[in-house]
Amino acid sequence: MNKAVDFTKGNPLSLIARFSVPIFIGYLFQQVYSLVDRIIVGQLVGADAFSAVGSTTAITSMFMSMCIGASSGAGVIVSQYYGARDEKNTAKAISNGAYVNIAVAIVMTIIALVTIRPILTLLQTPAELMDDAASYMLIYMAGLIAVSAYYVPFSIMQALGDSTTPLIFLIVCSVLNVVLDLLFVGPLQMGVNGAAIATVLAQCISAVFCIVYAFRKMPIMKLAVKHAAIDWKIIKETVRIGLPTGLQFALIYLSSVILQRTVNRFGATVIGAFAATTQVEILIQQIYSTLGTTMATYAAQNIGAKKPKRIREALRTVLFLCAGVSVLWLICALLGGNIIMGVFVDDSAMTGIAATGARITAVFFMAFGVTTVLRRLLAGVGDSAFTLTSGIVEIAARIILGFSLTAIPALGMWGIWLTTGFTWLATAIYAIWRYRRNCLKILGA
Repeated sequence: MNKAVDFTKGNPLSLIARFSVPIFIGYLFQQVYSLVDRIIVGQLVGADAFSAVGSTTAITSMFMSMCIGASSGAGVIVSQYYGARDEKNTAKAISNGAYVNIAVAIVMTIIALVTIRPILTLLQTPAELMDDAASYMLIYMAGLIAVSAYYVPFSIMQALGDSTTPLIFLIVCSVLNVVLDLLFVGPLQMGVNGAAIATVLAQCISAVFCIVYAFRKMPIMKLAVKHAAIDWKIIKETVRIGLPTGLQFALIYLSSVILQRTVNRFGATVIGAFAATTQVEILIQQIYSTLGTTMATYAAQNIGAKKPKRIREALRTVLFLCAGVSVLWLICALLGGNIIMGVFVDDSAMTGIAATGARITAVFFMAFGVTTVLRRLLAGVGDSAFTLTSGIVEIAARIILGFSLTAIPALGMWGIWLTTGFTWLATAIYAIWRYRRNCLKILGA
């Protein structure tokens, strides 16, 4: 456990840096290997195969989000007991959290396998892509339990303050995924099915390695086996926190699908420009996601240790870091937007639109940071309902603004990027209100 970070004592900035850097590297690694995965399919199978796999991203993410939410809920409970130095209940939280994750994965697998084709049809997936898209999703969703098994030990390690070991296993999984992709899609010529099998198999192997490591190196895991009896109180708490988190993620992905339908009305050039700005934004947003994940563990441990003042100190530090990143990106977008977008888009018209769109959303990036950090902090202190209600606010804002702003002739396609920005602003305002209304009392302010 020497890699674990104890957030209940020490300087907040140094603790945040030590914990968050490995997580940030991991997030970036996920983005890079996901991109390489798509390139392999596109280059070795073809454009239609690339589009077919791409068309399933939001759908698979919706189902996976419930598993991720369950593991997040378990992580919060583990962190709280760990912060309180309650070894017995920490062990119980680990074992019972695993039960919840297994149950959620089974339910999501069944629902996904039954609804794949109806969902693809509802989203008007082109006929030439339907078979590949459905086949890819069937394999990926059938392996959802393996994916869940991959996330569970990650969440436990992070909940205990260890963000370095999960990074190592993430790198192993990423490299293994690419190698298997090249083998299955290349020499074995298994097409999109090979890509799906490669991803599931890589995550399954990494999960096994991660679980074996945890049991060999973390005494608390052996204690979790000793206290493996079902504890309905802990299960209820895990579901109470994890379910709203999973639903919130699912709603966000759903709203993104709906906005994409609006984007499609403006033609290929705008579609490409929006995709370019989205890709850049996702990379930058990993910083905010990292800080949010860090705050969730930080808050949960200190709530357990009854040290609410440390949470307020850490929040100020994290928001200061968010502000610095936001200002830096705004300067880069204003001065070098065309150059940055030119890396992704080899078309002057598309690059120009993408650069202008990036400048619009860059103005609102601090709002995105505030939302992300407060969402995770509130989850960490036990306000699970907020994650769901903020997801509802986000989907409502994105749908209403997406239709209304793009319908204004003077705005037209620019309403797409304004929709993204104002949606972040709306959720940030709600997050601040919720924090001041509920969290300040908990933190003793």
